[in-house]
Amino acid sequence: MKFNDYWKLPKNAKNYFSPKQEKILKEKYGVFYTIHTILSIVILLIPFIVFLIIAPSNAFEPTTQIGNLCGAAGGILGLIGSCSIGISLVNIFMAIIKQYLGHWVTLIALIGGFMLDALGIFIFTLVK
Repeated sequence: MKFNDYWKLPKNAKNYFSPKQEKILKEKYGVFYTIHTILSIVILLIPFIVFLIIAPSNAFEPTTQIGNLCGAAGGILGLIGSCSIGISLVNIFMAIIKQYLGHWVTLIALIGGFMLDALGIFIFTLVK
């Protein structure tokens, strides 16, 4: 595979999500595949935990109706952004078992996730 090929999705990317591929990976990597799957889940959850730590504590205790709406909007944006960041991190981690989806997927998910998290934090600052 050439260097430029890592920017786009691989031709067999849809096969990465099939039960047949999972069976092949289990046979090929054995116990390492189980450990890799558990670590992938942990990596996916890290951005959620960081977002909850960074979010101001008063955002989860709004006292007005507009505060409730802002809190909900900020929380939803933050959770979607954290999920996107987690997907980009897991995508990088999947390169170990040669299931990397490409640089574009990683960059779009990472940048989009940070933008959504920042917007969620900004909205949380509006909650009084």
